[in-house]
Amino acid sequence: MPVGRVNPESLQPALKIVIALLAPIALALAFPKTNWWLFAFVAAAPMFWLWSRAPLLSAFWWGWLSGAIYFGITMDWVPNSLGDFIGAWKLLALVLMAAWQGFSFAAVAVLVSLICRRGYGVAAVFAAPAAWLLVDFVRTRGSMGVPFGSLGFVGAHVSWLLPIAAYAGVYGLTAIFALVNSAVAGLVWGTDTAKRVSAAVLGALVLLVALGDAQRSHVVLPAPHLRVGVAQGNISQRVKWSPEIFAHTLELYTSLTRKAAAGGARVVVWPETVVTAYPLQEPWLLHDLQQDAASADVSILAGTLDKLTPRGYHNAVLDLTPAGRLGGVYDKHILVPFAEYLPFDRVLRHLPLMNQASDFFPGPGPHLLTAGGMSAGLLVCYESGFAAYTRATANAGASTLVVVTDDAWWGDTAGPYQHFDMSVIDAVQTGRWVVRSAATGISGIIDPDGRVVAQLPLDVAGSIVAPIGAPVETPYDRFGALWLVLLAAVALLVGLVPARVQAMGWRSARGPA
Repeated sequence: MPVGRVNPESLQPALKIVIALLAPIALALAFPKTNWWLFAFVAAAPMFWLWSRAPLLSAFWWGWLSGAIYFGITMDWVPNSLGDFIGAWKLLALVLMAAWQGFSFAAVAVLVSLICRRGYGVAAVFAAPAAWLLVDFVRTRGSMGVPFGSLGFVGAHVSWLLPIAAYAGVYGLTAIFALVNSAVAGLVWGTDTAKRVSAAVLGALVLLVALGDAQRSHVVLPAPHLRVGVAQGNISQRVKWSPEIFAHTLELYTSLTRKAAAGGARVVVWPETVVTAYPLQEPWLLHDLQQDAASADVSILAGTLDKLTPRGYHNAVLDLTPAGRLGGVYDKHILVPFAEYLPFDRVLRHLPLMNQASDFFPGPGPHLLTAGGMSAGLLVCYESGFAAYTRATANAGASTLVVVTDDAWWGDTAGPYQHFDMSVIDAVQTGRWVVRSAATGISGIIDPDGRVVAQLPLDVAGSIVAPIGAPVETPYDRFGALWLVLLAAVALLVGLVPARVQAMGWRSARGPA
């Protein structure tokens, strides 16, 4: 039996079940609202071990079970966001979402099983986290991508790790968490050589993070020069779309804007779809909004709707200037599947409940709005979770990232907190100030080091004002994370290639599933 291997018979079914159930729960606790971030460094290690001991099919199902549990917890906001539309079916929506996302863990488990055919060796120490990163990279991209649940977002609460986001974005943070977990697995269950290498990896990571932090500490942020404000009306989602409250909503946000202007704000940001009508199709409404900006002598970035056809819309943001004009429009580019649009519409639209999906059309992509002298790169709700799009917006010339969102859909679940953490990562990875306006919270103004300089908590109405400055360049801005993905691909291939050479008998060497 290879050195460092445990007798297959000693890994009893009960222990497998305990690992498959408890490890993903512990990993999920690293996220809001608990924020027990230490678990992000160790909770995946037992899963790596379990997957390394299992034949392919068993690894697939153990991985899927753990993934479904993990995403079922981290996405506990799904029922709250859909409850008003599908009623009692909302729990089924969470089950389906968790089950679908759970296949990402299953994919990692299969790869780990292939890598570890002869034990948790040196190649596995690097290839297992590479598999995790690559699968998560695929899971979080594209029109059907789901950024929630990426380990890297836990870094928003780890002050000494957060600066590393400037080098490789959220993907770099995910890679570090996964590599630490793999090294822990190697230390505990690896071969003798893997134990030594794992110890060296942990030491190297400590040094790497320390050097990265030291380097970023020398980056001096330009002095803030523009005061910006955020308005948060805290109007419940249950009444927001009611015509009876429309006038009250505009009066409330006008009042909050004037309060922010009195505090020196030159730009005031309103949340996503706060204007629940069609100002681009209704001249009187657009005129009133333009007069609101003119009377307060500020630029207003206001979320609204643009009705393109009787059933087709843009989720839009208007730039209302102090001169009482429309300075520009941003149309949301990354839409939420099954909420803002229906994938495979011609097929699915005829199914029960699917006719509830909206018919929003995507905008063309990054588009800047000039407000108060800043080049505002807009990120509407879901868009702020996609690192590649955030980087593209920054590289399009945005001096500031402006996030407008309506997190009221999620109530007081972990959703608003997880979403806010994404803005913290956005600030660090792009070197931009982030100004975030949420309908019911959490709103905030975040500097390029990830410090929250002003904040409005969940479920309060009010406004905040703070000065912001010019951006700083980050390595992630310049180079992105493709280099990291390619490095992970090489590590994975190195771990997988010997499987072809020594494939004979590898299943039986592991014992029963």
